[in-house]
Amino acid sequence: MQIWQVGLDIQESGFYAFAVQRQRYGWQLRHWWHQSVAAPFFSSSTLTDSHLFIDSLKKWRQKLPKGVSIRIALPASAILQQSVALPDQKLSPQEQDWFVGASVGRLFPLAARELAVDYRITRSVSTEPPTSTDVVITAAKRSDVDRWVTILAKANIIPTIIDTVPCVLRSMASMAGLNPDYLLVHQLEHQYLLVSPLKAEFNYRLLPNDGQSCPQRVECALLTYRQLSGCQVDNVYFSGLEILPEQPDNVHCWSPMVALHQMQPPLPEVPHQFVLACGLALRREDA
Repeated sequence: MQIWQVGLDIQESGFYAFAVQRQRYGWQLRHWWHQSVAAPFFSSSTLTDSHLFIDSLKKWRQKLPKGVSIRIALPASAILQQSVALPDQKLSPQEQDWFVGASVGRLFPLAARELAVDYRITRSVSTEPPTSTDVVITAAKRSDVDRWVTILAKANIIPTIIDTVPCVLRSMASMAGLNPDYLLVHQLEHQYLLVSPLKAEFNYRLLPNDGQSCPQRVECALLTYRQLSGCQVDNVYFSGLEILPEQPDNVHCWSPMVALHQMQPPLPEVPHQFVLACGLALRREDA
């Protein structure tokens, strides 16, 4: 029997969890959870706060089977990410490794020994055959990654996959079958993340909230993306922490659970808050 795949989305004010299991007929939802508790990853929390966070994670971990695959995502603020075109789409995996290694020093300001580096091959979603293949290179300080892993280990959580929030958001949008022309906007605690439409080259930006209303954030995101890419986008898929009682006509909340085939109530009342956790749960294993 397939083990549970568990996405753990850690935010400043708490964590969201989502567990799925592959069945013959598709994905089955096995578990979801939300806990409000300050996470020490995002600030210089006191030791007491860290204990509260670790204790909450321990209690949640006890609700899961022993044999699970737990996946986490580094926040956009903790990573450096660049997308570059591969010189040849037919490079072997070893040649791709060499290409990425040679690019790190040119793309990122820190010494290579200070960085944990990973990459993935991406293609835009388009009706036309892609004319080029990009590699998204991600770098994070080794000290930051070690901090995450150390704190999680205290809660008996050993992640099998560490991804990044922008990549997870875009991947989940693809699995949910969203319109490839829409901009992705994900609301965080004090910032919001914009990620390029599925049809476009991968790109993202992290923007400050600054007390903006939802329409103001949407307009800022659309303007920022237009300046970034030179492309006009009119519609937005919204996800994240906020509940929107009223929203502009061009803003569409979406549920990641359309990618699942079997679910038993009770289900999350605000499914768009579980977009990242679900995206991590559904993420494929690395080759």
